[in-house]
Amino acid sequence: IIGLLVLLGAIIAYTLTENPHSFSEKECHNCHIDPDGDRRKLTAPVTRLCRGCHEVILKSSTHPYDIVPRIAAIPIDLPLTDGKLTCVTCHNVHADNELAFGIKSYFLRRMVTDVKDFCVACHADNLERPGHKELFIVSHEANKYVITNPAEPLDPLSAECIGCHDGTIGPVADFTLRSGIWMHEGSGHPIGLDYRQARMRNGGLRPMSELDKRLRFFEGRVGCATCHDWFLNRNVKLVMEIERSRLCTECHSDK
Repeated sequence: IIGLLVLLGAIIAYTLTENPHSFSEKECHNCHIDPDGDRRKLTAPVTRLCRGCHEVILKSSTHPYDIVPRIAAIPIDLPLTDGKLTCVTCHNVHADNELAFGIKSYFLRRMVTDVKDFCVACHADNLERPGHKELFIVSHEANKYVITNPAEPLDPLSAECIGCHDGTIGPVADFTLRSGIWMHEGSGHPIGLDYRQARMRNGGLRPMSELDKRLRFFEGRVGCATCHDWFLNRNVKLVMEIERSRLCTECHSDK
């Protein structure tokens, strides 16, 4: 009986879940020039339309978009837009937001219970060679994250990286991680640190305006993706060459 009640509750919760993409007929014209005609004709480029509601997601995402795929084979059921990969290549805007029993669908064009299975649709080579996670573990042995300032939050990308690679936090990273020190390869580096404030305290840092544009900052703060980009093929996913400590000296002029 208890089991049936739990199942019934799950079904009711699922049916009552509001779909954030349940647009009204009046909203169709926000994206479609002629909703009753060719729905492929949009009022603006796909990315601009998605950014109208998902500005934060697009800023924090490291997956490339509005690019012509060159290192991945795109299946026919994942449509390109004018030959380019866009948000709607992977996501069906008008799909259900959940699968059975409340499992999130993320509006993906394939029904999968594990998002990693969806990624393999294009990145099948990751089945035969180490992916970014395996390579990261090899290059960051004995990694550990130590929170130093519980009052300062991390950017979403860093929380996602550390949530898995620290090996102790996992999916609750968004709620528990704050600014701290990422320990790897025998040394530590601050994550979540305000770069300009650090430069005022440490004269050995170069002005942010002089730094290589490949170094990304998140509202002025250092994040994992400041130095790493998990879609690069370069050694340990560094955004620029490491020879002669070039990456380090890009910020630390006193090294």
